[in-house]
Amino acid sequence: MFQTDRYVVTICDQFKNRWSKKLAIVLSKTDKMSGMKAKRFLNILVILAVFTGLMVVLQDRLIFFPGAWPAGFTLPEKLENCTLTQVTLQTPDGLKLDALLAQSTTPATLHKTVLFSHGNAGNLLHRAGKIDKMCKAGFDVFIYDYRGYGRSEGSPTVAGAISDGKTALQWLLDAKKINREDIVLYGESLGTGVAAEIYRESKAQFAALVHESGFASLSVMAGRRIPLIGSFILKRDLPTSETIKNYHGRLLVIHSRKDEVIPYSDSEMLYNICPSKNKTLYTIETAGHNSPVWDDPAWLKRWQQLMQDLQHPISSE
Repeated sequence: MFQTDRYVVTICDQFKNRWSKKLAIVLSKTDKMSGMKAKRFLNILVILAVFTGLMVVLQDRLIFFPGAWPAGFTLPEKLENCTLTQVTLQTPDGLKLDALLAQSTTPATLHKTVLFSHGNAGNLLHRAGKIDKMCKAGFDVFIYDYRGYGRSEGSPTVAGAISDGKTALQWLLDAKKINREDIVLYGESLGTGVAAEIYRESKAQFAALVHESGFASLSVMAGRRIPLIGSFILKRDLPTSETIKNYHGRLLVIHSRKDEVIPYSDSEMLYNICPSKNKTLYTIETAGHNSPVWDDPAWLKRWQQLMQDLQHPISSE
């Protein structure tokens, strides 16, 4: 009996020892794998942190693509439908901005001035064709280069672009004695966000707000370009939709269905949420984001129609 018990005990001890060793090996491997996973997870977090930090630091370079003024280029005195005058603006933080006043030679019963906030690439010279067609429709045009663009001093930022737009508006009010009710705030691409901010911060009535190829907000665009973190790392947003949903003045929205940079649906949304009874959505069917839409007679007709519409002022609610 004792011999049998001793044998059973021995067998049990051997079994226990054998499986204890195997369990120890498995646990050891599990610990190593857990350690490797933890290290890999930590590495991913570090990479994400570095990437996010770079996006925060370099975001202005990802948003703005300024074009330098061509070496030796002299501004002509006129285009086909306007005369040109170079203007130097002074910002509140001491920078000099380059600007251009185009005065229409087209006979018009009304005098309306377009304050032109351009897109994020190039400089004001790249908008010469568009400016000339606006003047053909009877508008004067005042276009300015953001800081860091063309001959303007400084480096571009979102907050800086808004400040530059407000500086340009103030020049029209002070130097040219133009009433806000005679100014059309026009934005192109990124400039639509700037134009909306000029309106929002001015808290005043303007002749009209015109958005061409615009976005719902800069944060939405950032989220599309950099998923998960893009919309959260912006130092300053351009929340156009938040402004438009409370806008009761005259609105013209222009966008192409084939825009490959900013989706047409953004402009549809802006048009739909605007409570104004005096709003128009002009849809271009085939042009890309950077196509010369001003060469299309229909584009010119839309601006001529706007000039006619402005002969019947509306009250802002």
